[in-house]
Amino acid sequence: MTFKFISPTRRAALAAAALLFAAGPGWADAPKTKLLVGFQDWTLPETVGASGVLEGAPYEIQWVVLPGPASQLSALYSKAIDVGHMGDTSLIIEQGKSKTPWVAGEQPLQIVAGWRATDAKYPPIITVGRAEAGVNTLEDLRGKTWAFNFGGFNYVQYLLSSLKSGLGKKDFEPVQLADQNATSAAFLSGKVDAFSGSTTVVAEAIEKGYAKVLQTSDELGIPALNVLTARGDVLRDPAKKAALADFLDRVRKHWAWYAANTDRVEKLLIEKIKQSPARAKISTEYSKATFQPLDTDLIKREQRIADVLFEAKAIPNKIDVSLEFASEFNASTVPTVQN
Repeated sequence: MTFKFISPTRRAALAAAALLFAAGPGWADAPKTKLLVGFQDWTLPETVGASGVLEGAPYEIQWVVLPGPASQLSALYSKAIDVGHMGDTSLIIEQGKSKTPWVAGEQPLQIVAGWRATDAKYPPIITVGRAEAGVNTLEDLRGKTWAFNFGGFNYVQYLLSSLKSGLGKKDFEPVQLADQNATSAAFLSGKVDAFSGSTTVVAEAIEKGYAKVLQTSDELGIPALNVLTARGDVLRDPAKKAALADFLDRVRKHWAWYAANTDRVEKLLIEKIKQSPARAKISTEYSKATFQPLDTDLIKREQRIADVLFEAKAIPNKIDVSLEFASEFNASTVPTVQN
């Protein structure tokens, strides 16, 4: 199968959800169910494509790349995409700030799958400080600048780290930027003193001693899963729901291919994503992942985070986090787990 990626502008993607990837031979010969899948960068579309797991799929997959969880959420609400990529805590913020209470069977959005890195060396999300700025602990952020982006687990990492620090918002300068590309660039260039976000984008700075890890997502009890979130109407459409289940099963098989082909993945990140060899090596190991079950244990952990954020007045509504998860897709992502 051959395919071509066309990078859309954000405006064009939100307006028209331009075709980026068609799965399966002969797809133009007859109408097929179509899923528009949003992702925040090109890594998963590229590795899924290279793995060949979508060969022969009886539906179309169209990848739309939109940086940042806020863009993914906007595209979901506008129906520019059917499924969006974000962090596991994104819907806590959405439901927690919703003016309309979420009701079972009528949820606007639900998480259908989640995955995280398998290498314990790379905690998914971290808060780091610049060594040159003398930031070695969270308390050292008094009077300093701290970058984050809104909408996902990077934001929750920032919120919970700030609560853990004991500092008030007037004790440091919050710097909210559009997405992780912007926040990490600001941190690495020395324009801000702290950063909350993915380990992989600052891993080289940590290894060279330029950055100091202040708090990890694991220490804060954040599951830190990358997740795919679907619109409620997509999940209520039998054809799209069936296609989504099959797609997730194929992505699960892709993770097995990924683990067995890390040399090929590393080369792909260099040639297609244009990462440096050092960055590609780190990214390959960091992104070697497996699907995790959307089970009662995960929901309990997410509920604790929601309760902490409510008590801290970071979200105005006390919510039921279980409404945010569609656990029936465990049969496709972790088939050995009983729901």
